[in-house]
Amino acid sequence: MSTETKSGKKETLDHVVKARVTELEYYRIMEICRRLKMTPSSLIRFLLRHGEVHATVYENGVNDQTLTLLNQIITELKRIGNNINQIARVANTIGLDDPVLIENLNKALGDLTESKHLLLEKAGDAIGNHKAC
Repeated sequence: MSTETKSGKKETLDHVVKARVTELEYYRIMEICRRLKMTPSSLIRFLLRHGEVHATVYENGVNDQTLTLLNQIITELKRIGNNINQIARVANTIGLDDPVLIENLNKALGDLTESKHLLLEKAGDAIGNHKAC
């Protein structure tokens, strides 16, 4: 695989870069890609060559403050899920076979997961279709 530089010289693309991002960062990257009609790889190469991107356009009143708040909410939901899992682990460790407790923990974890997915879906709708790229 290769790409062409400004001078017209072909360069081989033989190195792969991987990065972990939050779900909201992922949605933002994919929205920029959609708006610029670029792939994530092309976006990274563009950033390296030009230093910045001016394609951050928010719809439906979504701004950095809203995205930060959504990220904080998602983080808190993950913490709550972790707490539920820790409670379940302790119950299993001490051999507590209370069917009502187990049912309540499973329901709480299911409700939490559903809430997180709904929140992410709504955030994705507000930001834009992240599957467009």
